Amino acid sequence: MGKGAQGVVFQGQGPDGEMVAIKLLNTRLDRPGIDGERFMREVAAARRVAQFCTAQVIGANMDGEWPYIVSELVDGVSLQRLVQTEGPRRGGALYRLAVGTVTALAAIHRAGIVHRDFKPSNVLIGSDGPRVIDFGIARALDSAITISSGVVGTPAYMSPEQISGERVGPAGDMFSWALTMTFAATGRPAFGQDSLPAVIYRVMNEEADLSALPDNLRTIVRSCLSKRADERPTAADTLFALLENEGPIPERDADVAMTTGSQVAADPPSIPPAHAPQGPAGFPPPVAPTVWANPSGGYGRPYSQPAAQPTPGRHPHATPPTQGPRPNAAHPNAAQHQSPSPHPSPHQNAHASAHPHPGPQQAGPPRPPSLPPGDNDAFFKGVPQSPATRKRTGLVTAALVIALAMSATLLVVVPRWFASGEPEPDKQSVAGVTTSITPTPTPTPTPTPTPTPTPTPPPPQVVPALGKQDGKSLKGHSKAVQTVSAITIAGKLMLVSGGQDGQVRIWNAKNHKYVARLKGHSQEVYAVACLTMGKTPMAVSGGYDGTVRLWNLKTRKGKVLGYHGDSVYAVAVGKAGGKWYAVSGDANGMLKFWDLGKKKQAGKTVRAHSRSVNWLGVGRVGERVVAVSAGEDRTLRLWDLAKRKKYGKPYKGHTKGVYSIAVGALDGRPVVASGGKDNKIRLWDPKTGKSIGKPMTGHKKIVYSLSFGVVGERVVLVSGSTDGTMRLWDPKTRKPLGKPVKAHKKGVLLVAVVTMSGKPAIVTAGKDKQIRLWKLTGS
Repeated sequence: MGKGAQGVVFQGQGPDGEMVAIKLLNTRLDRPGIDGERFMREVAAARRVAQFCTAQVIGANMDGEWPYIVSELVDGVSLQRLVQTEGPRRGGALYRLAVGTVTALAAIHRAGIVHRDFKPSNVLIGSDGPRVIDFGIARALDSAITISSGVVGTPAYMSPEQISGERVGPAGDMFSWALTMTFAATGRPAFGQDSLPAVIYRVMNEEADLSALPDNLRTIVRSCLSKRADERPTAADTLFALLENEGPIPERDADVAMTTGSQVAADPPSIPPAHAPQGPAGFPPPVAPTVWANPSGGYGRPYSQPAAQPTPGRHPHATPPTQGPRPNAAHPNAAQHQSPSPHPSPHQNAHASAHPHPGPQQAGPPRPPSLPPGDNDAFFKGVPQSPATRKRTGLVTAALVIALAMSATLLVVVPRWFASGEPEPDKQSVAGVTTSITPTPTPTPTPTPTPTPTPTPPPPQVVPALGKQDGKSLKGHSKAVQTVSAITIAGKLMLVSGGQDGQVRIWNAKNHKYVARLKGHSQEVYAVACLTMGKTPMAVSGGYDGTVRLWNLKTRKGKVLGYHGDSVYAVAVGKAGGKWYAVSGDANGMLKFWDLGKKKQAGKTVRAHSRSVNWLGVGRVGERVVAVSAGEDRTLRLWDLAKRKKYGKPYKGHTKGVYSIAVGALDGRPVVASGGKDNKIRLWDPKTGKSIGKPMTGHKKIVYSLSFGVVGERVVLVSGSTDGTMRLWDPKTRKPLGKPVKAHKKGVLLVAVVTMSGKPAIVTAGKDKQIRLWKLTGS
């Protein structure tokens, strides 16, 4: 039937007589540099796409010399050929084409796939309407190749970020869709079809001529052609705008904008010092961090809980994997006192670079759910899943929404079960492990005068040490545990975990029992952060599917809060000016801030790093609550949480990507510990951006997770690495305390200091699918 970049397509007949399309792939999956298992995961994702407006993927065989994929055969002609032979589309035909194709994209994106090669030749016009084909293979092949990755797509229909070699998300498909609609209306590519350099220059720098498009389509197409990916509407929003027959796309739905993070930083709880866990001086109390691992075996961040008495806040950090189109190793990030900090797995993309169009961002409709870093080839099509409609203003009618729900699952509607309000001090202190710790000063006893005072010998010095495993391992995840966060519910310490199996699970830390599963994510969960708003324990999760979900841990119901343009690798939550905010980071280096009380995005999307955001934490610098971001670009940056602006100077001490951070305090001043691919742990001053002393060395592989804690009155730092060990450090001397402990067989994804029965303990998670609790002792 034809040839393409990925292989040759044949027409065939199945055993039941059904006609099918068979694509023989050029790439063998048994050669070096190919991850066959990852390829099959992408194929499986393509098969989940709903079958309305797409060609269903029927099966695949990846064994042997000729791997192939079988899909439904669509009897029709391509849009490219149709326009060339019959001329441009007009009136209702053009409008139906726009509605049908964007519905297909909404279903594709909902399944966690990016088409990556949407163009006129990949739209077939059948007797029952337009069908989008060839989605899935490009992404599958790209994500399976672990050695190198090229730019996939057709230049005349590629987005600026795709041309520049950055990670391509659903927003890239919307740019290609707009160019395809322009071609359908005019009969020619919007940016020409002459020399390749000329076409690329126009895509990157010029605006398309849309004068030939009807008014009811022109404004929508123009919004999709924004040079900045974060300003384009999602496929779902574009569909709604088309159905409403309105030119402008609706304003961004605040309801869709919140992605939460790996840590929660809370104001110091008003608890008597003797019982309240403290955060490092100037930093909020510790919050439970989250841990995550990437699909390729990355690690997740552990959640740390504040230690008893002056327990420093812990930030479990998980570093993302360093390979693969998808988030690589998971980063164990320490979560703030109430919210575990998820670990973003950095997507290692050789082509990733800063966005070429740093112009001001404009408000626009919410973006589509972000898909995993790789993109899927257009060969797979499926019917859009029935869309659960998002609450938005101006929907045509309830009846229309119900009709749409039957054809494409685009959004999820969940009752607003969550409560807003201030977290209770007691619950806050228990919830987060990632927060910085402030040792609680011990009052000096007043000596009672006696005729002959007897000198009192100084108390024996406490020497912290890693103890043995406390109880049995927590088992239940079928793949690596990527993130963990701690929170107290009804007086019990609970752990919320996320894994590569797409599951979010609740555990009782004391009796080591599984409690419940939270269902919603379709793919790997990279970040989980817990917090208590009012009296309601909650958790926020983000992952490979680009969604950010909010969970009520009492009712165990969830709601999709919003989407990023790519996988969400990190989230953190904190309280500033009496309000709870969340910050989320993705594989494209973008940050989003969210007002949790209003449940809407606060301010604009921010370009934080030139490559993926691997970790996020929240702490205090003086009276200012700041978020700390770590990137694959080797830098760490501070952000004023309330103002959503850069603060202070970036830290540039690392020589490779940064995967983990913990915020704490030494001698009353805030400090940040960071680790990454250079296998070193560095301490630095968030006020000056300068290093404190020499780096700590010892780990043989990536430092994926860090967490501050307190043993007695002594501040300690716990680290976890992909070498499978955890280590204990004295941050003052920057020397190890005792020997390393082999915590997990295939790598530690998370470490977090928590308080169990009034004593400090450590939570770890790993690639071996298990969560463990460890004693942290002083001898």
